[in-house]
Amino acid sequence: MKKTNQFRLRAAAVTGSVLSACSALAMTAFADEAASSSSSETSQSGSPVMALLFQLAPFVIALVLLYLIMLRPQQKREKQAQAMRENVRIGDEVCTAGGIVGIVLKVNDDSVVLETGGERNKIRVKKWAIHENITQMEEQQAADRERKAARKNGIAAAPADDAPKKKKKSDD
Repeated sequence: MKKTNQFRLRAAAVTGSVLSACSALAMTAFADEAASSSSSETSQSGSPVMALLFQLAPFVIALVLLYLIMLRPQQKREKQAQAMRENVRIGDEVCTAGGIVGIVLKVNDDSVVLETGGERNKIRVKKWAIHENITQMEEQQAADRERKAARKNGIAAAPADDAPKKKKKSDD
């Protein structure tokens, strides 16, 4: 038992001396760093400006990302909606923000006359109330389907078109 107590005492003494040496070393390193930073701050007159820029940089980056991620796409959607409302023609089937579906009978500067239902009721609504132009959406979907079909046919036909050209080159 005496040996274990002596070992513990020696270990505590060594640990204490190591800790005191480490703390002394850390204090001197901190003092050296503080002295060098104060001398470098006095020699560099632009460091407060740079520090301010580094503090403001994250906020500026966040604002730019906010604009690119949220505000710009919203502005694009609003422009598309406004263009859709301006391009409403007589005979188009439209849906209003309130859910009324009808066919456009008359287009004015700021309003549209719609014919709704089987009884052919006529309603005058403001252009800003038009939520979607169903006719334009259907036309766009049909055009998209045609483009996809043309791509498929174009990709499949491309190798077949290249083969005869190679034969002609070899014949010349």
